[in-house]
Amino acid sequence: MPTTVLVLGAAGRTGRRVVSLLAEQGHTVRVPGRPEGSATPVRFDWSDPATYPPALDGVDAIYQWLPISPDPTTEVAALLDDAKSAGVRRVVHLSTTTARLAGEGFPLDEAERLLETGPVPATILRPNVFAENFSEHPAILRGIRTGVVAVPAGDGRVAPISVEDIAAAAAAALTEDGHQHKTYSLTGPDSLSFSDMTAIVGEAAGKPVRYQAMDPAEFRDALLHGGTAGPVADFYAAMYEGIRNDWAADVTDDVQRITGRPPVSFADYARAAAALWR
Repeated sequence: MPTTVLVLGAAGRTGRRVVSLLAEQGHTVRVPGRPEGSATPVRFDWSDPATYPPALDGVDAIYQWLPISPDPTTEVAALLDDAKSAGVRRVVHLSTTTARLAGEGFPLDEAERLLETGPVPATILRPNVFAENFSEHPAILRGIRTGVVAVPAGDGRVAPISVEDIAAAAAAALTEDGHQHKTYSLTGPDSLSFSDMTAIVGEAAGKPVRYQAMDPAEFRDALLHGGTAGPVADFYAAMYEGIRNDWAADVTDDVQRITGRPPVSFADYARAAAALWR
């Protein structure tokens, strides 16, 4: 049955793919701001709770990522209350594989705890490192083109996942029963270090690319000096801390269980993206 979904963060790496996939499946999609493809634009501003009820009117499900603010759980709690009043049946929340491991007080962890006991049945998606960071994150893409990818990942391993698989899992959770009150750890099929991944990228691109471990404090300072908001810099710093500690090294079968198909391998992703690196 067609579903009406409010997609918050519709311009992001996962959000825009969720929008496209839902539209292809015949669902009605609402997005804040400018319309994406066949989506319907609505006025929604995390910093203005008065915009929540009109955007939620007639909505069956919400796809969301945390707002950028010092205490994003305040906005999430308000949205969930309005969603309950509007009759929203489910919310799918995009988190990260290291959210709970970062410890209590970390915004992503706090948001997950709020959703687990909130008034609307929630599905929490904890994806691993995005494979597409290597082709869509400006700093990493520049590093590949110059031959050196510098991030503070140490020797930690991750199980990189294509955002296409994340979008497929999100679309299923948004429109199908059986996913409410569940948390999924979404990974690709391989556990790889950043050295492994840059080698795979270099082979696909036909050029030498290497990984250079970066000092964590230097990395965070560079983000802040480059204009990155403090909460976003904190998120990336915590993510890489988790990677250095191998918190994102495990492979799961959650993508297969949700979508019915295996996830894309990093090598297959790299071969498909190679033209962007040449």
